[in-house]
Amino acid sequence: MTLPPTPVDAESARPSVHAAFTSPLLAVRRTPSAVINLPVQADGARDRLTRMLYLAVGGGAIIFGGLSIQPFLAQAHEPALELSWTAWLLVFGLPLLSAVLSRHAPLSLLRRLALLHGLVFIAILVGWLILGAGALPQELGIPWVLSFTGIPCVAVAVAERGWVAWSFIVLACTLSGLVRAVTTPNYRPALVGVEDGLYSLLLISVFAGFTLALRRSAGRIEAAARLSRAADAGRAARTARTQERQIIDALVHDSVISTLLVAGLGRADPAVVARQAATTIEKLDALSNPTSVDVVLRSGLWLRLSAVARDLAPDVILRSELHLERLIPVHVGDAVVGAVGEALRNSMAAAGVGHRHPVIRRVTVRPAGGGIQVLVADDGAGFDPALVPQERLGIAQSIVGRMHRIAGGAAVVRSRPGQGTEVLITWIPATAIRGVPAPAPARAPAPTDRPDGDRRLGGDRRVPGDRRADARGQERRRVEPDRRADSVAVTETLPARDRRGTLSLSGTLGLSTPLALAVLVLFVAVHALLAFADSESLARQPLGIPLDLLALVAVSAAALWITLPAKDPFPPSRTFGILVLCSVTAGLMYLQISPLDARPFAHWHLGAVTLVLVVLVARGRTGWAWVGYAALAAATVAWTLANGLALVDGVNLVVRHGGTLLVGTLFAMGMRRSGRTLLVLIRERGERASSEATSGAVVEEREVQLARVNALARPALTRLMSAHELDDAERAECLLVEGSLRDAIRGRSLFVEPIITATRNARTRGVEVTLLDDSGDNQPTDVSLFARLVADQLDALSFGRFTLRLLPVARAELATIVVESAEHRMLVVDADGTARDA
Repeated sequence: MTLPPTPVDAESARPSVHAAFTSPLLAVRRTPSAVINLPVQADGARDRLTRMLYLAVGGGAIIFGGLSIQPFLAQAHEPALELSWTAWLLVFGLPLLSAVLSRHAPLSLLRRLALLHGLVFIAILVGWLILGAGALPQELGIPWVLSFTGIPCVAVAVAERGWVAWSFIVLACTLSGLVRAVTTPNYRPALVGVEDGLYSLLLISVFAGFTLALRRSAGRIEAAARLSRAADAGRAARTARTQERQIIDALVHDSVISTLLVAGLGRADPAVVARQAATTIEKLDALSNPTSVDVVLRSGLWLRLSAVARDLAPDVILRSELHLERLIPVHVGDAVVGAVGEALRNSMAAAGVGHRHPVIRRVTVRPAGGGIQVLVADDGAGFDPALVPQERLGIAQSIVGRMHRIAGGAAVVRSRPGQGTEVLITWIPATAIRGVPAPAPARAPAPTDRPDGDRRLGGDRRVPGDRRADARGQERRRVEPDRRADSVAVTETLPARDRRGTLSLSGTLGLSTPLALAVLVLFVAVHALLAFADSESLARQPLGIPLDLLALVAVSAAALWITLPAKDPFPPSRTFGILVLCSVTAGLMYLQISPLDARPFAHWHLGAVTLVLVVLVARGRTGWAWVGYAALAAATVAWTLANGLALVDGVNLVVRHGGTLLVGTLFAMGMRRSGRTLLVLIRERGERASSEATSGAVVEEREVQLARVNALARPALTRLMSAHELDDAERAECLLVEGSLRDAIRGRSLFVEPIITATRNARTRGVEVTLLDDSGDNQPTDVSLFARLVADQLDALSFGRFTLRLLPVARAELATIVVESAEHRMLVVDADGTARDA
């Protein structure tokens, strides 16, 4: 049966030498190696961040609930005691309940609680207006419910989309301003209401903006991680397929092909051929039904280390000093390969930074007390291990920790700036592992000794001696769990990380985005209104307006400066400059106002400076932000004492702003902790996806390759097991099958119909056919026209030699055909499948 001329790569090749050969292959179908279909799952970044935000909202409720107790107790009779207590318990208890349930409750339930919280808060404000509460005496302060305005707004921002959240914020701030207007004893209630509503909008915009930006960032992280995970899984699967194909190709080359060739040439006794055929079938069956054991050969581990090293650092110099074979536990091999891979990844990422000469990397494997020792060394830039933060996982967990977690394992990292780096990975068994030794691997040549084509992972990595030893080693390989995923570096397309190894909070929030610009404009406009709305009072003071203007300029400059792009933590010079500007703002205000000033926003500078300090916390300078607040509080208390007031009066002026800064600090700390958790989660899921993709690819590749080999060779091998003299037809059939198997290995992309049938027929007529595929893993997507052309050329030959070579994809031409028959000629095949004389 002849298949239609469709392009088929070697993984899904379906030869049509005979109907008996092709029929078993028709059932073997799988996803091409270039495409990895991963299930679309939530990465967890958005969900985890949402839960953390609900927890943060609960923490804010505790802080502002504590600050509201005194005014609440004083105002509980307005408008009715029972209603007041019910309202306070609801507005305080709902976010607290969400925080308690945030870790395990369904997100749908948390969302409903957040929306209920928002509706309750709106109902309280509307109720306050409808029930006609009048102006509160000045000594009672502002209505207690206004202390909670930010909590339900942020809760809704966590639960809903951006436009819903902003709509709710505007509504809540509007109602808050109305409540303030009807309850203030000031002679200009409308102005007080506008000022209060706008100031609430500004304060809430900062935290709501943080929340919404974080949610968007979590979505981007999730999408980027999903794409990166798919890419990493694809690379892992391609690597696994290449390695599995090499394993099977080695078996085919050294067992199947050699048996058929010896039989076809009639160079051995039938009994010898029969034994060799039986052994070959036994090996094929062993690969079809692999056993799961707990040990591997040390030589097999060396081959795996070589593949990983070449994949991560193509120019690495490999050296093996192993001479006697030993058995290594599978989990130990996994740990050693993982640690070596991490060391090479670190070297590739950092060793060349600032280094003037090309970095030379070496991997040396030697025996160690019946175990194994691997030295990964480079002569690159080096580093000071003492300066590596403890939270960095690369060295602490992926190298040292990974080896220390296995009995008898150890890892030591030695490095100095400018002196290169050495990573010594050792495993020494407590007792020897008994087993049948096999030949040790030969020393891998240095990169300079290898042809360029062999530097690829797919290059032929031969070990002297009988390949059956390698096949026996492969029988000890586990199908699961997969271990080759360690050869693929899991990298995530994530926001920039600061030098502490965590997600940059300000980078995640996007402080240089249009939202930040809008908040900055609102900051300046609101504080300009607060500073100059009561111009009559300012005009009565000699320097009132000029000093207010200078203070506004200073704090606005600090707000602008802190939102400009910069590395996190915020540079010390900028931090110092911002604190100076905040100090100047406070000092100018203390010169022209009194702590006894009864205007609602006479001390506007305290809130302005606090907001700047909140953003400074987000920029990674938490300590300096609190130093600034402590200085502000001390100066305010001293100012009140200097004006004849009590200590408590000064504390009352700044304590509410301290609550705002505390909420911002807890928020930022939670974000950083969540960022670290997300990085670990993303890496773990990426590694798991790569492992799962690799395991599936190994099984699929093995099934496809063994189906092809069994379909082509098993009938002939089975006949050879009968130990009889072969006639000419049987020997010719052995040579034809041997040639087809060589084509499948050497001409992977060319092993398609109608080339397969045309090649077999040409060989039957005595034509010497050679098919070579030099395209590597980047095979042509469509060779249907080209395959028909090749088949026509083969069908036209009755004797001579035919050589077809598929060129690397970087070449303009697709392939070359050399025909040596009655006349010698060379054809060049262009990318469109047309041929022309060379």
